[in-house]
Amino acid sequence: MPTLQLTTVYSSDNFKIEADDGLAYVRTEWLRPLNDDQFVAETMRAYDVITEKQAERVLVNAQQVSVLGPETKDWLSNTYYSLFSRTSLKKMARVMPDNLFKKLALASVVARADAAGEISYQIQDFASEDEAVHWLLEE
Repeated sequence: MPTLQLTTVYSSDNFKIEADDGLAYVRTEWLRPLNDDQFVAETMRAYDVITEKQAERVLVNAQQVSVLGPETKDWLSNTYYSLFSRTSLKKMARVMPDNLFKKLALASVVARADAAGEISYQIQDFASEDEAVHWLLEE
């Protein structure tokens, strides 16, 4: 399995984005819970980087993600995840929070987007980042 050579391409108090251009890989990490407006702004920043880098593999570390309001969950289901179907993305791995309520909320968002036929890439949820990276980098 290839070794990741991550370079930080964006960092704030809330969110970090790293990339390995050689592997067409982007890693995002929530650093603390945010309000819904901040969450949407940071997720769109991630989308911009993923599009610009033509990433095929994306890891989303959501262990510190916020509790999301209903409008934000609708936006994720109906808009955000479908945006990636128009990019180079092939695989997205999400490292889920330990909190069951947050985990179920995130899972339901993807289930709704998938049921609507909006997702053209593979997406899987994981308990650990090591498992997620292994899945992303396997051929």
